[in-house]
Amino acid sequence: VAQVLGKKPPLSDCGDDDDELADITNRRSAKLYMVSDASGSMKLSVVAEENPFSMAMLLSEECFILDNGAARKIFVWKGKNANPQERKAAMKNAEQFIQQMNYPANTQIQVLPEGGETPIFKQFFKDWKDKDQSDGFGKVYVTERVAKIEQIEFDATKLHESPQMAAQHNMVDDGSGKAEIWRVESSGRVPVGPETYGQFYGGDCYIILYTYPKGQIIYTWQGAHATKDELTASAFLTVQLDQSLNGQAVQIRVSQGKEPAHLLSLFKNKPLIVYKDGTSKKQGQKPAPPTQLFQIRRNLAAITRIAEVDVDTTSLNSNDVFVLKLPNNSGYTWVGKGANKEEEQGAQYIASVLKCQTAKINEGKEPEEFWKALGGKKEYQTSSRLLTKAEDHPPRLYGCSNKTGRFIIEEVPGEFTQDDLAEDDVMLLDAWEQVFVWIGKDANETERQESVKSAKRYIETDPSGRDKGTPIVIVKQGHEPPTFTGWFLAWDSNKWKN
Repeated sequence: VAQVLGKKPPLSDCGDDDDELADITNRRSAKLYMVSDASGSMKLSVVAEENPFSMAMLLSEECFILDNGAARKIFVWKGKNANPQERKAAMKNAEQFIQQMNYPANTQIQVLPEGGETPIFKQFFKDWKDKDQSDGFGKVYVTERVAKIEQIEFDATKLHESPQMAAQHNMVDDGSGKAEIWRVESSGRVPVGPETYGQFYGGDCYIILYTYPKGQIIYTWQGAHATKDELTASAFLTVQLDQSLNGQAVQIRVSQGKEPAHLLSLFKNKPLIVYKDGTSKKQGQKPAPPTQLFQIRRNLAAITRIAEVDVDTTSLNSNDVFVLKLPNNSGYTWVGKGANKEEEQGAQYIASVLKCQTAKINEGKEPEEFWKALGGKKEYQTSSRLLTKAEDHPPRLYGCSNKTGRFIIEEVPGEFTQDDLAEDDVMLLDAWEQVFVWIGKDANETERQESVKSAKRYIETDPSGRDKGTPIVIVKQGHEPPTFTGWFLAWDSNKWKN
């Protein structure tokens, strides 16, 4: 790979002008590689150094990797006449590619057969046309500056006619197709009972097959506490399932906490529940902890996600609803001042799943027993902005790095999580009323200095007319205040302690 990619460029002095904030075409610009596996080991050759690409570059006789690793996404495109061995090795090659590029292990992989391309993939091509599409929808891959990206409001009924909406919200349809779910075990794929669809345990891996009129998608969900053997088996069993479907499915690998909105929409009005750890295997089940805390957050339209979080006051957030389960199957539904009706409905659902009778309490009206169960009353994430649901100005996260030799800022796409905070970078979190500069423990001096300058420039150049005096808050890795952690779903305060 080094021969193809060349040596890493030496770090140069950063000039303000050419690196000015968020030229998101930079580190986000994708590359296209042709993959050959004929000799048994992966060989890559560069087809195009930057997007947008041309459709003519994709040859039906070959396989290609579209590298958008800076946005944590890798696509493998399998030509319909490619060598069968290469088609089979698509997922393996993508994993090898991620390792060689030193991308994070939770980089999302999508394996796409020719003809089964997703809207998000098509947006990298300037001249993409589907067989039945009379007129291209033009160049919609956004190359503007960060502050000018046009956000398209989500409306499930218009997905089929708006590839831009489908791509921006990563929704191929409204989730009304057929879903089948298996748990990964040493013996292979074990079907999960439909009554527990949408309940995932952090110690497990699951394979979800989704069938809809345009084709099939295989999601491979990998729990944060799954064993290495299960992670390996989940990749192998996904490939096996794809082969049984004639290699025509789109494959998407998902890490716990990084579930795309489309996966959340597959469970027919049931929110997705993610238990921190544990398993749903018959022989491996341990009794649930006597006290548990669940955070309920609406993700997109009426799509809701429920995540088990640390039983601690600092986990609370005025934006959301929480269910506290106590040892005697009683408990509380805590409704934050900025919560909405979908989140309250999600709370009723998780309480019924836990077989727990909860008393509803509104933020500010908590009884002593509630605080006692959470380890005492402490500061937690609340702000006047949270209470209005932040819909006019959703929080945005950016990575700042000079690994490429230039100081570059690019936005983390979609719902962000704690895993998106790269320890060797500086991150900017724009919470509108304040901008946080989060400094990873391995960030270098240039990144630290430039990021604070960039945060100032970011506020000054924002076209939405925000207050130029918006405070900039500097936060160090491992010492994050609740005003910062509250923007992340299921923040794990022990993540960096080991």
